[in-house]
This record gives sequence, structure tokens and C-alpha cells, in this order.
Amino acid sequence: MLEFVKENSQFYMLILIWVIAGIIAPELAMVVIPLTLMLLKNKGRYAEIIVAFAILLYFSDNRKHEFAFAGKTKDIALVLVSAFVMFDSKQFFSKSKFWYPFAAFFAVASISMFRNPLPMLAFQKTLSFALMFIYIPNYFTREIAIDRGERMLKLWIWSGTVLYVVALALSFILPVDYTYLVGRYNGLLGNPNGIGSFSTVFFIMIMLTLQKHPKMFTTPQLVLIFGSLIISVLMSGSRNCIFSILIFLFFSRFYKISYWIGFVIVIIVAILFQIINENLPAIINAFGLGDYFRVDHLEDGSGRLIAWTFGWQEIQNNFMLGRGFSYEETLFEENKYWLNDLGHLGGVHNTFLALWLNTGIIGVIVYLVGFFKNFFKAASVNYMALPTMFAILFSCMFEAWFQGSLNPFTIIAILNITLLQHVDTTQEKNTVPVL
Repeated sequence: MLEFVKENSQFYMLILIWVIAGIIAPELAMVVIPLTLMLLKNKGRYAEIIVAFAILLYFSDNRKHEFAFAGKTKDIALVLVSAFVMFDSKQFFSKSKFWYPFAAFFAVASISMFRNPLPMLAFQKTLSFALMFIYIPNYFTREIAIDRGERMLKLWIWSGTVLYVVALALSFILPVDYTYLVGRYNGLLGNPNGIGSFSTVFFIMIMLTLQKHPKMFTTPQLVLIFGSLIISVLMSGSRNCIFSILIFLFFSRFYKISYWIGFVIVIIVAILFQIINENLPAIINAFGLGDYFRVDHLEDGSGRLIAWTFGWQEIQNNFMLGRGFSYEETLFEENKYWLNDLGHLGGVHNTFLALWLNTGIIGVIVYLVGFFKNFFKAASVNYMALPTMFAILFSCMFEAWFQGSLNPFTIIAILNITLLQHVDTTQEKNTVPVL
């Protein structure tokens, strides 16, 4: 890792300058970051642009005042990196079609924002969602077309590993409350669930990278990469992440053998799900892991059941058409005190309930059309597509990250889907019927 950081010292020095500028004054960072992105553009460093943007989103999830600059700058950065694609078609010669199946969703979201109590905020959220889905995948398709994404993916994985290692080191150096929240490790992210969501999509990205570039990393390097991720997840106690990764690994094993075996396993798991769900606390306790997995809170989902019940009640008032992006945030913020008294902290904790509140049942349906269409397209060329879809679906059932745009999770999920859709004739693959 240190060797790679040394080889790319200018890039990491740039990120360090961002942080220093942000600590001095967020307004200074709001000038420095766009200027450095334009500098990278002039030098043709597109892999660095997209990884730097992802790191900025990572910092924006942190709640400490030192990283406040990231939240204030990420909107500007998104517009800028999108503009690079819009006005430089020569460089972005391989256009992504990732957003095509989501076109109807953009339309529904645009209509819904006029019903929002804060229409300007809803407009900004809708615009950022559209920019993220329309323009950001073009960076991935460009790099994949050039060298199968090798340089970009190596930079991304090592950068993520650096963030894991730095956060772990800070947990021993700084006061506990800097990297811990309510007794659980959250590293440099906003909360322990953030570690879980990030690690889920990051783990999948590593596996997809190794599928395309099996010799990219040495065994000691892989030990460091996976080790820092696993230690961070275990310290965070993210049940969602652990189960999501296990789902991905479990189904990947069967879909690699045969699409039809994988399909049969899905049916069997679906049948057994209710039995497993009812006996899950007993199963976990049998392995002596009851305290670690917080079995006492499984039934209410650590307060999520309260959020889901409240969200579902509000949906009845806007069943067909929601009230625009960010409405669920406004709703839970206005009701946070009595929800806190009931034992719930945070938002709705479910991507699809959040979508329902924001865009109605119509929005949920057209969103799922885009979601499934992208994965089914990928499933025709890569056996890991459906296992990835199952893992992300499970994660989205307990967190609302995939209905947001400017977070460090959605951008990696989009990269994963783009990687899955890339046809690589140089590697062995298990193809399945197009659905």
C-alpha cells in the first residue's frame, strides 16, 4: 500500500490539501477543490477525477466539523464533473446507457417535487440524482474501454483501503467519540451503518475487480485490503453488511456453477426464509453471538420498525404520487423528538419506503424497472450480477442509501453495475438467458 501511495503521491497530496483547506475554512475548500478538479481535467487524469470525487463524498458523510467542507462542496463538484462529460464528447467516447431505464423515474421525481414543502431543495436533490445517474457512469465506461478499468480500479481500491487504515489508526490515537458513535465504531463515516453500507458495495467492487483482473494484487496485498475491511465491519457490528456480504458470496458460488442451480437455490431460500427469520435469534444464540449481533434488538430492527411503521402511515396520505426528493428527511426531522422517545434515531432506514414517500407507488415501480433492467442486462454476461443484486436489495431493505445520490455508497453501486455489464471476452464467464 505504501508503495502505491508513494507512486501516486501527487494525488494523495491533493486530497490532503483538500482536507487542510477545509479545516482552515470551508469557503477556501470550495475554491480549491473545483480548481484542482479542473487541473486534473486539463492533465487528462479522469481516473483521478472520479476517485477524488468519491473520496469527497466519503468525507461528506462524516459529521465532524473538520469535514464540513465536503458537504458544502460536493454539489459544486458533481456539477463540474458532469460538465466535463457534457462538453467533452471526444474524451468520453464510450457513452453509458445506465440511466436509460431510469428515465421514467426522473420524470415522476420531477413531477413530485412540485408537491414538496421545500420545492427548491427537492429540485436540487432531483437534479443531483439525475446528474449522478446520467453522467458519472461515463467515467467508468471510458476507463473500462481504455484498459479494462485496471488503473481506475487499482486507484479506487487502494484509496478505499487507505481510508480504512487511517480510520483504524485514528481510533487508537484520538478520543473514542471521534471514531465511535454510541459505543459502535464508525471510522471516518457518519455512523456505524455507514461503515456497513460502504463495506458492502466496496467488497463487491473488489470481488468484481478480481474477477476481471485476478493478478492485480499479491496475496499480502489482498490480506491488507480484505483485512482492513473485515476488521472495520466487525468493529462496527453492522449486521446488515455481514449478511449482505454472505448473501453475495453464497449466491455467487451457485450462480458460478449454473444459472439454473442458482435460480433453484433462490426459490429454496425464499421458501425457508420465514422459518429462518422466526428462529434467527435462537440460531445466533446457539453460536454464542447473541451479544455481538444485538439479538435483543432484532425484532424491532434497532428502532427501524418504529420508522417503518411511521413511514407507512404517512404513505397512506401520498400513496400514488409522493412529495418529492428530501421529503422523507423533512418528515423525520419534524417528528424526531417523539420518534426518539419511542427509541428511533435517524431516517426511514429503507430505500423503497423512502422512494415511496418521495415519489409514490408510481415512482417505486418505475425505479424498480430501471434497477432490475440494469441487473438483468448484466446477468446476461456475468454470473455475479444476480448475487450482487440480492446483496444490494438486502442492504437497501435496512438503509435508504440507494435513493440518494451524493453519498459514498451509490457511486460505488453504479460502478459495480457498470463493471457487471462490461463484456470481457478475455475471461471465463457464466452467461444466463436475457430476461
